[in-house]
Amino acid sequence: MHWHLAFRDQNTNINERAVGVVLFAGLTALCAQISFLTPISPVPFTLQTFAVLGTGVYLRRNDAFISGALYLAVGASGASVFAGGGDMLFSGGVLVASGGYLLAFPFASAIVAEGLDRSYKAGIADLPAQLLCWSIAMIPVYVVGTLWLASAYSVSLSQAYVWGTEPFLLWDFGKIVIMCLVTSKLWKYSPPAQE
Repeated sequence: MHWHLAFRDQNTNINERAVGVVLFAGLTALCAQISFLTPISPVPFTLQTFAVLGTGVYLRRNDAFISGALYLAVGASGASVFAGGGDMLFSGGVLVASGGYLLAFPFASAIVAEGLDRSYKAGIADLPAQLLCWSIAMIPVYVVGTLWLASAYSVSLSQAYVWGTEPFLLWDFGKIVIMCLVTSKLWKYSPPAQE
């Protein structure tokens, strides 16, 4: 498959890049609606992080960051784009309990995009670099999310970790494995003319 190369093409004009930015902000909003709560955590399980990782896979670093920032801005303006139709990033002037995770999303997308650049430049799937960047990309999500969760609920960091990170490690690793299979087994990293 080569169609994905268009999103990262250096000759892509500003209008085409803007379409990609909006498209992936919309995809993140859509994936956020696939969510469910469990008794073990006040943070919902969603497909948001799958879209966040996907944004970094498809877009260039700056575009990936802007797409994530656009998603946050739309939600902060009152649109129902967050998990389960949530329409608030702030409540009473304070960041919502899961807001730390949300604020880290643009950074996570940008880190993934940076890692994929190695594969695109090499013309082949640099699997170790991809896995490393996907794993590193989740660190700011977990760290900022857990820190803010602890503050929002006035609980210890260890309790916030048990609620907001531990249950999601396997869930998010599964998403990384899926992305890994797609980008290493199905994609090509150089245009047909160069093969």
